[in-house]
Amino acid sequence: MKKPSLLLRLLRYVVSYKLKLSGLILIALVGVGFEVLKPLPVKIIIDSVLSSKPLPPLLIGLAGQSIWWADKGALLVGCLAVMAVSAAGSALFAFWVTSFMAGFCQRLVTDLSIELYHKLQQLSVTFYFKNKIGDLLQRLSSDVFVVYYLVAQIIVPATSSLLSLGAMFYIMACINLELALVALSVVPLLVIALVVFTKPMETTTDKQYQSFGNLSAFVQQSLASMRVIQAFARESLMQKKMETHVMEYNRAFLKATQVSAGYNQLSALITGLVAVIVVGFGAHQGMNGVISAGDLFVFLGYITALYGPVNSLSIAIGTSVVISSRSKRLFDILDSEEFVNDKPSSTAPARLSGNISFENVDFGYGLRTSGKLTLRNINLHVPAGKTVAIVGPTGAGKSSLISLLSRFYDPWSGRITIDGHDLRTIPLGFLRENVALVLQDPFLFPMTISENIAFGKPDATPDEIRKAAQAAQAHDFIKKLPLGYDTPITETGTSLSGGEKQRISLARAFLKQAPILILDEPTSALDALTEAQVFAALNKVASEKTVFIITHRLSAIKHADLIITLQDGAVVESGTHQNLLAMGNTYAEMYNHQQIA
Repeated sequence: MKKPSLLLRLLRYVVSYKLKLSGLILIALVGVGFEVLKPLPVKIIIDSVLSSKPLPPLLIGLAGQSIWWADKGALLVGCLAVMAVSAAGSALFAFWVTSFMAGFCQRLVTDLSIELYHKLQQLSVTFYFKNKIGDLLQRLSSDVFVVYYLVAQIIVPATSSLLSLGAMFYIMACINLELALVALSVVPLLVIALVVFTKPMETTTDKQYQSFGNLSAFVQQSLASMRVIQAFARESLMQKKMETHVMEYNRAFLKATQVSAGYNQLSALITGLVAVIVVGFGAHQGMNGVISAGDLFVFLGYITALYGPVNSLSIAIGTSVVISSRSKRLFDILDSEEFVNDKPSSTAPARLSGNISFENVDFGYGLRTSGKLTLRNINLHVPAGKTVAIVGPTGAGKSSLISLLSRFYDPWSGRITIDGHDLRTIPLGFLRENVALVLQDPFLFPMTISENIAFGKPDATPDEIRKAAQAAQAHDFIKKLPLGYDTPITETGTSLSGGEKQRISLARAFLKQAPILILDEPTSALDALTEAQVFAALNKVASEKTVFIITHRLSAIKHADLIITLQDGAVVESGTHQNLLAMGNTYAEMYNHQQIA
């Protein structure tokens, strides 16, 4: 089924507030009425006050039997009063439109931002491998304003402009149809200009925002890795890369601006030339007595005013091209299917104990038709409450194996079960609530230490937080900090050492009290003594948990219930520490090498 155009899809966000939109348009249209009314009192002053022409039949009909209009002084006062009311009404309603529209449009931006952020949280890790974080930030913080521009620069201005043009054309047609048709000839000429410029505007706008996304991504990555840049004294190299990105964006911006300006100025030129023709033709008819001086003034007033709504329409059309280009960047995310989702039939078990099985599991990154296998025919059973250690050389597939447990990815074939339930039949949120994870490179949020530890259990008491920190060997260094557990962590976490961050991450996992605990190199930044203390505490914490440990320090996993060795994505051996040493194969070689070293 063909998807609707991007502008129509954006319009769905707007029509969800149809009552507010209707109110906004109504206010704008009342303001248009005051604008259209402005030249008419001057026509009456010129024709009926300064000259002796009778009032237009419509006004005579409205006046009825009253003869107040026969008094030129009273008529002049009445016209001046109408002019004052028109000016005041126009200003007042313009203010209301601006104020009302700002609040309404910001609500739309908020809705779109929330939906986009929600979708970003659902997308798989693969999506973030393919997309730059800086570019995603650009879409979330800037591109979401397309819905603001849709209302503020297209819907309201276009509706007001069309009604204004219609009202002015009607009045001009009542005065002189030929002259009104000449004035209206500007419309097909503007359509031709649009047809000529649409494709160049789309192309240059796409390039502009793509290059800006690349620039944002580069800046974000550079700031995040500033310590590495400074440590290797590569400031000049990164400066050149920055200049390249900036120049690329500048060229794209200049080209897009030139094309947009070309369209806008061509539209202005067409409108201006048509205005010249209308003035000349109108003056000629006025000289021949076909129209009065007041009528000609109305025409001249409307021709002057005509540029406003026509220009608004041309800007609205040009803006629609820009919006279409920028909204494509948003819908690329909203339409992305790179996510692991719940099946409609998924149900949450009463509880999970952690009895885990891998059954003929194959897995690789990317599409199965073109991707390379990372894990091959994995068969593994871990009873609840047992600890399994996963070892092997770099690139063997260890982290990929544990990533499947949290369903960051799904297997290409085979299945993984917990307590007999296929992971794909368990609601994703419920599954992840039952898994605690410690990554090799622990991430801490720019919050207090206490809030970081309690991230997996927001309702944790201070005593629970302290006990988790003690189990992770983090309590002693935390209490020495100026604010203790209330010490804020900087955005990059540079206020703590690598070992301190690792212990806080461990405390966070311990506090969650999930039945399944996954540790990916949890002590790589710790010294041998602290590591021994952490594993001693882990043995107590893990007594009723199913634990998966990835580590290169084989001395730390001698007491694991099961050790499996991965090589090239396949399990080459499994058993206890003593069994594997006795076999004298890969594990024994790795362990003996570390002991000698």
